[in-house]
Amino acid sequence: LSVALPAMSRKRGMFADSNQDPSVKALQMSCSEYFAAFHACDPHRTGFIDLQHLSDALQAVLSAAEVRAVNRDVSMRPFHSTTCCLLCTRFGDGAKLSPVQFCELLYYVHNLRVIFAHLDTDCSGGIDCGKLMTAFQHSGANMDASVVAQIVASYDTDHSMALEFDEFVQMRLEWDHYISAWDLCTRGSPTIPPPQLWSVLEEVKRTTEPIITALGALGLTLRYIFHAHRPFQVQTCECLIFRFGRGSACLSFEQFCSMMVSLKEMKEAFCGADLGRIGSLNSAWLAKAMSRLGMDLPEQLVEDIGRQFYAHSAEGVEFDEFVQIIVEWNEVWRERHRFGKGATGRIGSVHLREILGSVRVIYRFVNSMVQAARPFNISTCRWLIATFGTCQAGEAFAQGVTWAEFLNLVWFLKHTHRKFHEFNLTHSGALSADELGSAMATHGIHLSSEAIDNIRRSYDVDGSGTFEFDEFLQIVLECQMYDQRFEMRVAYPTLLTATSMCPTENGVGGSSHGCRAGGNGGGVVALDKSAFFSLVFSVPRHVGRERHVAS
Repeated sequence: LSVALPAMSRKRGMFADSNQDPSVKALQMSCSEYFAAFHACDPHRTGFIDLQHLSDALQAVLSAAEVRAVNRDVSMRPFHSTTCCLLCTRFGDGAKLSPVQFCELLYYVHNLRVIFAHLDTDCSGGIDCGKLMTAFQHSGANMDASVVAQIVASYDTDHSMALEFDEFVQMRLEWDHYISAWDLCTRGSPTIPPPQLWSVLEEVKRTTEPIITALGALGLTLRYIFHAHRPFQVQTCECLIFRFGRGSACLSFEQFCSMMVSLKEMKEAFCGADLGRIGSLNSAWLAKAMSRLGMDLPEQLVEDIGRQFYAHSAEGVEFDEFVQIIVEWNEVWRERHRFGKGATGRIGSVHLREILGSVRVIYRFVNSMVQAARPFNISTCRWLIATFGTCQAGEAFAQGVTWAEFLNLVWFLKHTHRKFHEFNLTHSGALSADELGSAMATHGIHLSSEAIDNIRRSYDVDGSGTFEFDEFLQIVLECQMYDQRFEMRVAYPTLLTATSMCPTENGVGGSSHGCRAGGNGGGVVALDKSAFFSLVFSVPRHVGRERHVAS
């Protein structure tokens, strides 16, 4: 199996190419046995072998080779029509093969047969998970057992829990695209950042599209990952690197392999739920696809998740966007065990802080670098629980959140985080005072510059003049609470007292400094919303933070 390889090529071990030495290849290409098999399967002397006869030709040549190798009769299972189509597309035009193309094909299959025999150490005729894991290790990728089991399951059409030769050929044909794209785009680099990953995925898509077309013409399906209407988004690549790179800004080869396995599983779920065969999912189909991957989320939440992508496609979520959704929410779903058996318990601020520190996909790349994000402070977590949790007996404010409440909390976090980065124009990872006002307005809180400045001074306890995400989050939560209180008082003026506020003629007034009400209001000061917020945030938050949470 030793062949000359480019520097750092991943075509090694079970992914090794055939010996490309000209003399060796010429000898194989002139093999009389190959040409005899070709003519035997071309009875009408058309000069071509079609798909119908390819399986017979392969079986005849390989069975003869096995007889010579072990000196006894060996029965081989016929090649599946999908395998034959894949081979015919790679070496021919997808429907037929010339004699030279047929010899090229047999040379390739012969090499795979040698690799297969080397891996099949007990001569059982199949490669199980243990053998395949060893094969990946010898190929330069230390894969997790669970990932290897996924690979076996995805090609094991007869459910024997092992890959027979026909199935191994299918696997190798598909993975050849992955390995070639990696080598082409990385050019010897051991890792890849998001832009290069995008190039790898697009290269895989380019090389597999002819195969998908050929299979479709024959009524066959093989759910190659990148059969999509438009290119992948770089944001999708960033999500994938965060998920499989374990927080790194780049992806190693073995992490890339694990990613490709998961992407194929996502494609299976996507295609299985795409009942209209239109290449996109509505909210009901999206829920079904997520359920196929083990994530049963509330119906309303799934609808909200999908809605953020509907602007790109009127028909629903496309596969590229589906990948983003699954990668992000899979990390959230894995925290379900923290809520006890059946996810019937609830967690407090300490456990919430731990979870928010472990869900990596909430963070983003800035200028091609992983943004450093400090841990959420405990006060922010208490605010989140007070906002999304439900008070139990004896609690002045919620001390924990259930699983369902936690999911709503995470959705709010993701939505707020997107807004945070939309308005972080300098891409510094922290909002300036000007950016803070614009971001607040997207949450429906429109305040004067004086009120925003008071909020800034109240929360800027370290004097930096900027606000990181957890600080911004706490500002939003507190301001939303006071905004609700203000609107409630305006809507129900009878609830006003001399120590609170009263509405003006226009409901919320127009002065940023407040006014004195006349008539029956005798002596009661009326504040508009901005003035009210200026008053509320005149107290530094490091002094009164715990008291505000309790209120």
